[in-house]
Amino acid sequence: MNLHEEQERVQKAVSNSLSHVQEDPWLTQRVLANAKGEEPVKRKISLTLVLSIVGILAVMGTAYALFSSQVAEFFGQHWNHELGARLQEGKIAQIGESVTVGDVVISLDEIVYRDRGLYGVGTVRPVHEADILLPMDSAEAIAMLQEEDFTLDEGTQALIAKAKETGGRMLTAKSMPLKIGVDEGTMLMPGTMGFYDVANEDGSLTYSFEASDGFVVNEGTTYQIQMESIVEQIDEKGMPVDGTQQRHSWTISCTPVFMSNPSESPDIATSNVTVLTDSGYELITSAEYQESGMMPVYQAIETDFTKDIDPEWFNATGIATGAGTDFIEFNDHAILSAAPEALFYDEYHDSHQSESYSGAIVRIIWVRNWEGHRGEFNLEKTELTGISLEDAQGQAETLITQLGLDCNHYTCEYMLDMSLDRIQTMGAIYEKAIVDGELTTNSDRVPYDYSAIPASEEGFYLVYRPAQIDASDAEGRYGLQFFVNSRGIVFAHLRNQFNMGEPVESQKKLIPHEEAIAKFNKEINQSRYGTDEQTITILRVILTYEPVRAANAETGMVFVPTWAIVYQDQKASQQGYERYALINAIDGTLIDASFQ
Repeated sequence: MNLHEEQERVQKAVSNSLSHVQEDPWLTQRVLANAKGEEPVKRKISLTLVLSIVGILAVMGTAYALFSSQVAEFFGQHWNHELGARLQEGKIAQIGESVTVGDVVISLDEIVYRDRGLYGVGTVRPVHEADILLPMDSAEAIAMLQEEDFTLDEGTQALIAKAKETGGRMLTAKSMPLKIGVDEGTMLMPGTMGFYDVANEDGSLTYSFEASDGFVVNEGTTYQIQMESIVEQIDEKGMPVDGTQQRHSWTISCTPVFMSNPSESPDIATSNVTVLTDSGYELITSAEYQESGMMPVYQAIETDFTKDIDPEWFNATGIATGAGTDFIEFNDHAILSAAPEALFYDEYHDSHQSESYSGAIVRIIWVRNWEGHRGEFNLEKTELTGISLEDAQGQAETLITQLGLDCNHYTCEYMLDMSLDRIQTMGAIYEKAIVDGELTTNSDRVPYDYSAIPASEEGFYLVYRPAQIDASDAEGRYGLQFFVNSRGIVFAHLRNQFNMGEPVESQKKLIPHEEAIAKFNKEINQSRYGTDEQTITILRVILTYEPVRAANAETGMVFVPTWAIVYQDQKASQQGYERYALINAIDGTLIDASFQ
């Protein structure tokens, strides 16, 4: 499956939302596992979904719920016992609200908040008894039947047989948070989402979701959750049937409470991690902070890449399909996808079945960057076939301005000349890594012939970032990436959820970085995931800015000074990547981290 086929599947199968889409389908599973330290069990973090989610639930004095938790039981059974026990310490809200979407009834039964994570379970029931609901594992299994040596499990075979017996349709249903608000504050989309469902004997499905995103899932008293429910018919090949997708968005509000007295909750094992602070880590701060120990807080203004966008900025061949939507295919098969906080443009060569030259070139750049080898390839040439570095930057910065961003707030953080020699060198490294098993893919592929790429495809890869937001943000939420050659901008992947506005507080006293490290040490040892390693090494501590909800809900979002702690454990060190933790430099709270 090439990148274009994967994007088509994304569009048809689940959602047009493009928020924080993982850019490289070859690396998605490995990168997510490495970044979050997750166990590859039942939790599904899908390329089709990379939706965002927001904060939930709060500490409420001595009020406690007097019922057991469906969420804790489900995650304890289908994830692991330790997570189920951990969720018993969380705060719970029983919802019981339902909506009808097409020919199914979807209810949200219960949610639990724990440690900047939101967990939920609900039920899906068919309106017509003849229709059969397929859990995601069964739908995926049917789609894999074309592969050699693959057989269906008994449960999936039984569901298919029942559909034939009743003459009903096979349906899939997904329901998950699209946006979350805390204490009537800004509704935000989460960065990552997990989804899993199972079939019940009565023909219903029990579905679950997890939103673990420290930027949007945080402490509060009341929570507003905008759910998006998607129902679709599946054919005998496991693929969505065109024209059958139905969606419904609905919002609930709740006030979660503790399930029991926290002092009586089950003991949860903590990690035994030693943070090495005497390893000579680099401390990076501003002159302003060094002089006063203080920094301002800025307004965070939401980006909207969909506003007044002109497709001809990207491609002049004309629109084939999707005019007026957030997903446009041009006559030359290039694709433009846009959401308020993210925009993607990719071109395709000859047909839907062949990846473009530019796509193949960008792929090998991504791989080296993900693997921590960016420093191996630096800018060497400023003139390539038909394009200069100056011209490439000019085209990129013109587009940035056209999209409503201020170029004065961005710096070109990375520049790389991709000559034919470099394309072939990096391509050979990439192919060898796959053959040797150092890189894994989530689709079948054949070796790519990088020697067939013509000189006209040489170009410059450019990465722009907001000047005051550090590039150690491992989630890549603030990167404007371009590949520019003699034909113009042939690739653009832009993510920028918030722009920095005027100061809302002129100066705030910051906690010292040593205190942030102490907070990091405590948080990683109490984390659900923690680390399998006994020691971790801090590489850099950087004073940067990150968006958080303002204390006053009316203010919306603000950029606060943040201590970014970049570190490695043994596994990360061996595989050449870095982990991160972001600590609010004003109040010392954890904003987000790889170990969440």
